[in-house]
Amino acid sequence: MSQKVDFHCHSTASDGALSPLQVLSRAAEQGVSCLALTDHDTLAGTRWLQKKAQSFPVRLVPGCEISCTWGRKEIHVLALAMDLDHPPVTAFIDRQIEARRQRSHAIAARLAARLPQYSADQCLGGAREEAWKAQRDADADFVLPEEQLQIGRPHFAAWMQREALVPDRRTAFERYLKNRQLGGIEHHWRSMQETVAAIDSWNAMAVLAHPHRYRLTATQLRALIKDFVAAGGQGLEVVTCRQAPGERERLGALCQQFDLYGSMGSDFHAPVSEYVELGRLAPLPAGCPCVMSQLQERNLL
Repeated sequence: MSQKVDFHCHSTASDGALSPLQVLSRAAEQGVSCLALTDHDTLAGTRWLQKKAQSFPVRLVPGCEISCTWGRKEIHVLALAMDLDHPPVTAFIDRQIEARRQRSHAIAARLAARLPQYSADQCLGGAREEAWKAQRDADADFVLPEEQLQIGRPHFAAWMQREALVPDRRTAFERYLKNRQLGGIEHHWRSMQETVAAIDSWNAMAVLAHPHRYRLTATQLRALIKDFVAAGGQGLEVVTCRQAPGERERLGALCQQFDLYGSMGSDFHAPVSEYVELGRLAPLPAGCPCVMSQLQERNLL
């Protein structure tokens, strides 16, 4: 692929450390020519960047990483190249924002049950302040109002570290914030089938994100992909950062087996490792059709 692309990254609109504009600027510095900002269940960062992107040598693709479920698993699907002004898109994402809000309340309640010195409101308020602090510290020009603010597990972890409940954020996740400790939180989401069908109806591309992270057997992964394709899914994230040996080739083979387009994304959240960087991606395996070319063919770029 001649162009350097990255179709998966995050900003302070969700759980990233850089503001949307800082992400775009860093992508330009890294030589990325086409970027999708795919914050979790929100388009706030992408909408804000639409007014800024003209001054950068980077093509901005509207995107979002949407949380959904497949069976009892939380699955993430990237929606790429949707029309941000299309009412069904706005309605769908508004519902995701509300689901995120309900989820953050549920997390706070679960934490309060294990931290009797704190109420659920105190847990939630601390995480809310960490979310705002992350935005203010990164870029005072991008601070979302409360109704758009996304409060996720990283913000709860940051609050717990600030309160000296844990020595670091990793420990907060290990002891308190993994799905097995929280239990059932993922069921705030729509099904994968409903999510993918919605994306398809927007004339956008649905890409199954980081398939290797779901801890599925090879048989289970093929079943997931089969259901994803049946629902209208068109892409599979084949190339990302820090992949295990042979993983890229295995995912590329699955693309060809299921007639999917291969996508590339760093899943960049913060400039903390040279190995997870915007655009720092290996090429797609030989013979794997690419999302980029499909977006161009459909005049979505």
